[in-house]
Amino acid sequence: MDNKIWKRIFWALCIATLIIMPLVSNQFGQCGDEDVEIQYGIDIFNYFAYGDQQAIDYDKQSHSKFGANIRGMQFYGGMFDLLTETVHRAIPSWHIVDVRHFFSAIFGVLLFMFTGLLAYRLANKKWWIAVLSFVFMLFSPRIFGESMNNGKDIPFAMGMTMGIYYLVRILQDFDTRKNLWRETALFGLGWGIVFGMRSAGGLLFIAYAGVIVVAYLVLNTSRRKLLIENNYKLFKKVALSILVGLAGGYILGLLTWPFGLQAPISNFFVAFKEMANREVNIRVLFDGVYYSSMDMPWYYEFQWIFISNPIIIMVLACLFVPLLPKALKQYGIFTIFLLFFCALFPILYIIYKKSTVYDTWRHVFFVYPFFVMMAVFSVDILGTMLKNKWKWVPLAVAFVGLLPVMAWTIKSHPHQYVYFNSFVGGPAGAFGRYDLDYYLVSGKASAAWILKNVPRPANGQKLRVLTNMEGMDTYFRKDTSWIFSQYARYYERNQQDWDYYITYGRFVSVWQLQNGKWPPANVVYSTEVDGVPIGVVIKRSSKASFYAYTALQKQDFNTAIQQYAEFLKTDSSDEMVYSNYAIALASVGRLQEAEAALVKATQLDASRPDFYQILAQVYQGMGDRNKAQQAMMQAQSIMAQEEMARQH
Repeated sequence: MDNKIWKRIFWALCIATLIIMPLVSNQFGQCGDEDVEIQYGIDIFNYFAYGDQQAIDYDKQSHSKFGANIRGMQFYGGMFDLLTETVHRAIPSWHIVDVRHFFSAIFGVLLFMFTGLLAYRLANKKWWIAVLSFVFMLFSPRIFGESMNNGKDIPFAMGMTMGIYYLVRILQDFDTRKNLWRETALFGLGWGIVFGMRSAGGLLFIAYAGVIVVAYLVLNTSRRKLLIENNYKLFKKVALSILVGLAGGYILGLLTWPFGLQAPISNFFVAFKEMANREVNIRVLFDGVYYSSMDMPWYYEFQWIFISNPIIIMVLACLFVPLLPKALKQYGIFTIFLLFFCALFPILYIIYKKSTVYDTWRHVFFVYPFFVMMAVFSVDILGTMLKNKWKWVPLAVAFVGLLPVMAWTIKSHPHQYVYFNSFVGGPAGAFGRYDLDYYLVSGKASAAWILKNVPRPANGQKLRVLTNMEGMDTYFRKDTSWIFSQYARYYERNQQDWDYYITYGRFVSVWQLQNGKWPPANVVYSTEVDGVPIGVVIKRSSKASFYAYTALQKQDFNTAIQQYAEFLKTDSSDEMVYSNYAIALASVGRLQEAEAALVKATQLDASRPDFYQILAQVYQGMGDRNKAQQAMMQAQSIMAQEEMARQH
């Protein structure tokens, strides 16, 4: 097909996607970070509009409703948060979450576009390569799904790709274009977006730019001679373009960052130092084991990339390695260096520094375009190795190999971001081994089910909806006259008063996930992907457990026993109820019944050492030292196994 036709296809794809993705972005749930980011946007707006100082420091004094979750937020750039809050203030009827998702989707499309354009530049200006790169990005479900609601990592990845693209244009075109001001401005914009999203990440882009420029000049002898040895004017033009772009981008990012404005130079380095040493200790489910986010296996990011992207892309990217001799001849050593450096260096640096990582691989989304380019270039190289009439076969195989993922992307809307490939058996194989709905997106579908299917209470009463997910204030914002919503921990849910409970599978015991104990009983709605529940709505069978726990707290053990027994007639799936029931029974000397209740609790979750510790005390009270010792040894064994699994 003619190169011009492929060019038209590429731009048609860009325009169509730029229309469609923002329009459907409001169908995606609010992500777990958005409440904090929305508040940061409000505080930045108030800083510029009213002189409010909150956005300068969240460590000494912050919003009590966010607790530790908002600490250190001042070290992040505020570009996206300020942009969306400003648009929301201008159009108040457009809800802030929908505004954020709309602009996040735009950044997502631009990420796809600049991936295609950079691939086109590096592959000798073949437009079909730009098209295939765009399609590979579009139908990478993780990237597509997070493009709809991740206002931090997607814009950052877009800025990185955009900045590198225009830097490459400056280096390739400095001797053929009269001036480079357009490239300079857009290079600066890309860097400004990077800096404006993650102020500390700005140093990474500067390092990228320096390494790329040096590598280009070292690895391209003729270009180096032309630029450095023979033409001072050209050297001056290139150097000025890069420096002006970096300066302009720095100013752009700084203008949306209140903390940085307090000390424009020194606070840039303060932010980098602080973010490098931030201790974010979150439990992360990885390969069937809960790890601390501060102590993850070195291969964490690599494994996530290879199990949560289309197999056809991963296979083709790996195939690029044995095709390197052909690639060197076809694209040159600089292109090969650029691809490997941008794809691998950030992850290898994370491994070297033993940096904190969590929530899959979203913090390194910006490396993925270069894996995609390796995959696309493999298709190109394979085509050149075949006779003319067969050159189209590798391209056809690439598209056909992507067809199942295309179908899955459509079928799984709007929960594409929980995609896993066949390396782990899809979402069903990943269930209980990896976090699925780690970003709490399924809460939107659960809330919508309640709004559609649960009748309003009579006599002005309110339906009580509790959850361990964020976003309910957004989903129920028009229905507060009849719905009361509040946070409650999953394992403490039956200690609270509620009618419906919305939850998801994150932080649930691995043993329960892998042994069919989650979701619990009385689920009335389940959000599923490939038949796998990622979020559920539980209807309260009885409030007796709430009354029982209230009595237990008052040490009214007989009432607690009576109420727990009443509750267990309707719901026998909550191990914490059995544990508390056993405590109440033991407190009045009914030790054999307490033993039976604790045994039932261990059957519902055999991974809880505290159940065995309580059981040991019950056996001690019964005078059975052997069983007490066995129960205590079981508790110690569980804790030792958990520690060994983490170390392994």
